[in-house]
Amino acid sequence: MKIAGIGGTYSAAGAEQTRKKPGTVKEYSNYLTQKFPCLTPGPNSAVSVTSGLLKKAMADEKTGAWLERELAKAPDYIKAAQESAKAHGATLKSVTIEFGEEYSTMCTLTVTDGGGTEPEIDKWLERVKEKKAEQKKAEKRLEKEQKALEVQESMHSMEIHGKDLKDLTKKFSEKLSEQTQFNPYGNFDARA
Repeated sequence: MKIAGIGGTYSAAGAEQTRKKPGTVKEYSNYLTQKFPCLTPGPNSAVSVTSGLLKKAMADEKTGAWLERELAKAPDYIKAAQESAKAHGATLKSVTIEFGEEYSTMCTLTVTDGGGTEPEIDKWLERVKEKKAEQKKAEKRLEKEQKALEVQESMHSMEIHGKDLKDLTKKFSEKLSEQTQFNPYGNFDARA
């Protein structure tokens, strides 16, 4: 199982972490879309990044970090705009946020009288929230798999020193009984 991202490729099978930046703007755009569900537009809401900013973020680590921070906060910005409109007796009907070069942000809003929330924006915000929760769940599962692999790998080696074969056998037996633990995958394993 491999998961790719801007920070690298994680392979659960080999428990390896390698740094590999996306080679094209399209790859970087796909990476961001997978990481930030807000980049998948809804009927009345959209968050986007200009190609110029994508190129700059690929080339400059500081710009990339800024962009990722802003994308992580974009749903909160939209929720705040929705709440602000509602507090003033209006309804936020549509919203777009575009992140551009030179750290610029353009926001377009359509607000009408009414004092409520737009169901399509509510649904979009809920989908974004659900996808973020799914991603966190997947990350936790990968961490758990990584730890299980590390435990498995460590079980294959043990170092024992003794004065003779009888002493080594005794120490091996003691070490084995100390470190025998229940494995949640259905058997008993000895950890070194």
